[in-house]
Amino acid sequence: MIKVYGKENCPRCVELKLMLEEKGMNFEYLQDMKQLRIAASKARVMMAPVVEYKGEFLGMEDFLKEVE
Repeated sequence: MIKVYGKENCPRCVELKLMLEEKGMNFEYLQDMKQLRIAASKARVMMAPVVEYKGEFLGMEDFLKEVE
């Protein structure tokens, strides 16, 4: 399962959700600042969204490279 950690008023989060929906990929969207901070720290990124995929935490760009 893909987990997307996002936040309110985040255009990049909306963009990623739409991409995943268009590709028919199952995902869970979590909008919790505490969880987002933890995931971002693990991914070593400073902006939302952060994706948990195959046991790794990735920034949006790295995740998109993985699923292309």
